[in-house]
Amino acid sequence: MADDYGQPIGRVLGDGFVVPPLLEGWTALDGIVLVKCLDSEGRSAWAFRETESLNEEEIIGALTVQLDIMRERTVNMYRGEDDD
Repeated sequence: MADDYGQPIGRVLGDGFVVPPLLEGWTALDGIVLVKCLDSEGRSAWAFRETESLNEEEIIGALTVQLDIMRERTVNMYRGEDDD
């Protein structure tokens, strides 16, 4: 199933790399992946990959929404009940 663009995600990341499943009835269409890796010299590095059909606007939008959600979740961890 490999083509000129890429390979199946399990072949790239290996069988030991797991993520939570999609909700029941959902079908994966496209994706973006940010992976913390060790480079060839053993240093920590980040690798970013996206599926072929996503355009830059979709990627930026998805990352922006996810960042906003994560930012709010983090702020809420430190917000006291009286801070509302």
